Amino acid sequence: MDFILEHKWIFLIIAEVFFWVFMLSFLVLRYWYNLKKLSIAFFMLFIINDLWIATMGFFDYLKTGNFTSYQIVILVIIVYALTYGKTDFKRLDVFIQKKVAKWKGEPIPDLSGPVELYGKARALQEIKHFTIHLLIFGIVHLIMFFMFGLSSELAQTNGLTNFFSEWFSGKQALVPFNNSQMNNFSRIWSIVLLIDGVTSLSYSLFPKNEKKTVSS
Repeated sequence: MDFILEHKWIFLIIAEVFFWVFMLSFLVLRYWYNLKKLSIAFFMLFIINDLWIATMGFFDYLKTGNFTSYQIVILVIIVYALTYGKTDFKRLDVFIQKKVAKWKGEPIPDLSGPVELYGKARALQEIKHFTIHLLIFGIVHLIMFFMFGLSSELAQTNGLTNFFSEWFSGKQALVPFNNSQMNNFSRIWSIVLLIDGVTSLSYSLFPKNEKKTVSS
């Protein structure tokens, strides 16, 4: 990881290149070759790549002890992926489906891009997406609990304050599971989940209203 952080901007650029490679591979395999099961593998790589970007930002923070421009760039990437990125991906998905059908001489599917929601409807949609994310998070962590068990260091932490201090600032992730790799995976995903929760809640606290068109 030290080598990666010494060349962190290069690795961030590489990760962004892989972002487009995985996304386009997913769409091409799914709609041009109709290999939907294989395309799922590239979609998973697409998600893992985003988690890898978050991992680099988190470990850069542990190394420097300060928030830097590098971490801010990564935070912007993650927030975009969790907000506007989802809508943009759906628009691209519809565009590729129609283009592929046209190139193949097949009937163009009657698809429309994602409908922009506002106010309470948008807030409910974001809460639904976050709830699904939280459910997957809980199921995966339950599986890790049965696979690895809780670490002995967890019993030695006194209170939630010490637990979160150890969990967030420790360079070696010793809690909550008896596997440091899974602990690192857990805390990176937890940060992404927290960002997703905050952005989802923001639509309830600060609802996005539809712009009214002024008729002449």
